[in-house]
Amino acid sequence: MTSASAHGSGAGGGSELPGMSALGRFERSRRCIRAIMRREFIDIRRDRRSLILTLLYPIVMLVMYGYGIRYDVDNVPLTILDYSETPESRELTQLLVRSGYFRAVRFARSEREVEYDLTNDVARAAVVIPRDFAGRLRGGSSTAVQVLIDGSDANTATIAQGYALAIINRFVAARIAPAAALAAPIEVKSRIWYNPELKSVNFIVPGVIGMIMMIVGAILTALSIVKEKEHGTMEQILVSPIRPLEMMVGKIVPYIAIALIDLVIIIVAGYVLFAVPIKGSLFPLAVFSLLYLLGSLGVGVLVSTIADNMHNAMITAMFVSLLPSILLSGFVFPLENMPIVIQAVSYLFPGRYFMTAIRGIYLKGIGLGELWPEAVFLAIFGLGIVWLSASRFRGKLE
Repeated sequence: MTSASAHGSGAGGGSELPGMSALGRFERSRRCIRAIMRREFIDIRRDRRSLILTLLYPIVMLVMYGYGIRYDVDNVPLTILDYSETPESRELTQLLVRSGYFRAVRFARSEREVEYDLTNDVARAAVVIPRDFAGRLRGGSSTAVQVLIDGSDANTATIAQGYALAIINRFVAARIAPAAALAAPIEVKSRIWYNPELKSVNFIVPGVIGMIMMIVGAILTALSIVKEKEHGTMEQILVSPIRPLEMMVGKIVPYIAIALIDLVIIIVAGYVLFAVPIKGSLFPLAVFSLLYLLGSLGVGVLVSTIADNMHNAMITAMFVSLLPSILLSGFVFPLENMPIVIQAVSYLFPGRYFMTAIRGIYLKGIGLGELWPEAVFLAIFGLGIVWLSASRFRGKLE
């Protein structure tokens, strides 16, 4: 028999007997898939360096994003120019420093020093207290405290300004005459739900799960299949009685296991390193992770049918999977701040829905009852992309 005829027999499952029952065909497929899985697990175990990196990568990314990306604003360098030099002005400066939001770097003696600090990045903010500050407070009159902010970092500037004004207004309001206090009969009491300490790490850790799921599901799966092409082992597999779909399933199952192990690592490391607990149930977390992973695996298989070598597979997988999962999911940049067109495009990518679900489970403690629309989209996307990738995979190999 020629090589071509053997190829055709293997791709079409020529080892099946004409009268083989459905149970027999199922048992045959199970054995073939198990053989491919065993082979893939052996390859993964042999490449110990890559295996260790795959298992350590979630912790590395968690530490980098957890400590590196911080939306919290605290210890802002502050220059203080106190013209008043009274007990009242010193109490105000102490309130600013003890709040934890500001860190005094200089008690200036002139406005020139204030300007120097802001210009040369010695300070990010400055407070100028006027000479008549204490006298006007004692007399029940309004007084003005100047707050100067370095606006080169817009996010930090806006938040620092809000903190400074809130502290100063609260200090002044507590000391003006009672008659003046009656001019504001409405007292506003605010309470922050779900993340009362406004810790950005609580926002970041759930997002790392989505990024790792996409890396393992899409990139590693694509590289694993394309590696068979580069090494010439794909033809050897195809002349065996293994069907293309059986090969595809056998190749991706090991990466499902690795992704789930990485999921556990992120959950445990997030709690140990950053004290980020899961307020919701583990069951919806597992459901959404598997649905998202299903789509990621489908993307990986689809990329493997397009790329001819591992370099192209890596670039293509990053472009179609990793970048959208970071930029268009709300993981790092709030989608609400993006242009309307970009927000509309983000609805086409599963990362947006997974990020909404995973943060809802982590921070709000909600489950499938509230997040069923996200679950439906992820299921439709996952099944659709798997069907498309399986069709292309089978068409390329048969």
